[in-house]
Amino acid sequence: MFKQWRTALLVGMIAAMCIFISACGDGTTNTPSANGCVDGTLVASGSTALQPLVQKVAEAYHTKCAGANITVQGGGSKTGLSQAEAGSVGVGNSDVFADKATQGDLVDHQVNAVIFAIIVNGKLGVTNLTTDQLKSIYAGTVKNWKEVGGPDKDIVVVSRPASSGTRSTFQTYVLGGPETVAGPASLTTDSTGTVITNVAQTEGAIGYGALGSVKTNTDVKVISVDNNQPTADLVVSNTYKFWNIEHMYTKGEAKDLAKAFIDFMNGDEGKAAAAQLDFVPLASLQQTAIDAHQPKP
Repeated sequence: MFKQWRTALLVGMIAAMCIFISACGDGTTNTPSANGCVDGTLVASGSTALQPLVQKVAEAYHTKCAGANITVQGGGSKTGLSQAEAGSVGVGNSDVFADKATQGDLVDHQVNAVIFAIIVNGKLGVTNLTTDQLKSIYAGTVKNWKEVGGPDKDIVVVSRPASSGTRSTFQTYVLGGPETVAGPASLTTDSTGTVITNVAQTEGAIGYGALGSVKTNTDVKVISVDNNQPTADLVVSNTYKFWNIEHMYTKGEAKDLAKAFIDFMNGDEGKAAAAQLDFVPLASLQQTAIDAHQPKP
């Protein structure tokens, strides 16, 4: 009897120790280690404009913290928001604000400003378009480049789906309304990378995407809008208006690996990666620029 009692006591003590250190099962922990690492698994999805930066920072975090497994997926901003709201991902990346009416429990972690650029096929020879010309192209009323000072060539519009935060930003801050162009001269693609590829491979094509991604392809040409180039200096003052605030949303306050990763994004490694990919620190923006890119009541 005494032997059985002693065995039961020993088993109970071991179980209590496992619960206390919360690491008996797989050797991981959700509390920071001595080097500040938080181990675990995290999925971040959403904006394909923000995706290259999140991926780069995730790789840097894993190099520092081998016990962390961070998966970065695209799908578009609205997909990231809906997945974060549903709890199927830990972080929803977005170029736009969450809908307070339906996603009010999502917590906003703003990380940078992204510069978007209008691009055309590199052989086209067009270097600038006015806002009015862009409105006409994306309304489908201007169908040939000769109507806006270019060559006699049909315009092919390469766009993003309704779930895209880049498209939403373009409609809000450039067009001032929805894209309505349709038909065989209009293509809709699911990611920034696909837009760039299609514009590069299609004569007469026009599209848009994050500056850090589009500028690496020599077969497309970044153009000015109203003679304003997509540069950080012009974004800071909102002189160039095709940009937006980038968000990493969590359902409730960020915790465990999600919090550690977002903190890492806002740390020195994340800032260095952001600079390499042409993102702009929010702290450098003028208040009037920030105010201009807040959701309308």
